[in-house]
Amino acid sequence: MGCSGGSCSTCSSCSTGDGRDDNELPPGMLDRYDLDQSTADGVLVWLEVLHCPEGPRISDCSMQALSRATGINEGRTYAVIFGGQDLKPLYPSVFGCGAGTIYHVRDKGSECYDSNVYSITICDIIDRVVPSAVILPASERGTQLAEKISEILGVEFNPDCTSIDMDGRILSTVPAPLSQFMMSNRKTFPKVATLIADTYPTPETKEGQGTAIYWQTWKKA
Repeated sequence: MGCSGGSCSTCSSCSTGDGRDDNELPPGMLDRYDLDQSTADGVLVWLEVLHCPEGPRISDCSMQALSRATGINEGRTYAVIFGGQDLKPLYPSVFGCGAGTIYHVRDKGSECYDSNVYSITICDIIDRVVPSAVILPASERGTQLAEKISEILGVEFNPDCTSIDMDGRILSTVPAPLSQFMMSNRKTFPKVATLIADTYPTPETKEGQGTAIYWQTWKKA
């Protein structure tokens, strides 16, 4: 599943070009979502796409997170990917790893990484499916998105986890040594966590079937 020579990248070089600080959330985002509901169920996993010479693939850490999520989750497992039509051949392996539904964000706004656009779009999907947990790979972008998602939703962020488990709808995590929770005494659902690479084995590739839903990126007013 790897690429030789470290030639994979997460997306082509691009910039918003509007002088906006990518670390700042747009106004009003903190008050938009209220997901602390008793109906929260299932797990949502963001899958980081790597662009390799032989074509796009999903990062090993993302597949490890997806496999772990489906193994401990009694509800539905949702996967989110950003990119164009060239990602469709990845569907069978994502379904084969246990995802029941793929939310494929595939308009032009998804082509280049923007942490605000990606995080708010993921929050829109979270608002639709109401998962009890959201898991992302502990990559640079996965961590950045997890921080923003937890800030938008007003929930705790559990970074750099070395263990993830689930008791019914409640996600329990073990953070890496010296890691600290970003927030405390916040809403219960969903719990947001990032998983360190190779904490769990990369699943064997197998094909499956499920539902793919096309989604659009969040657009600034």
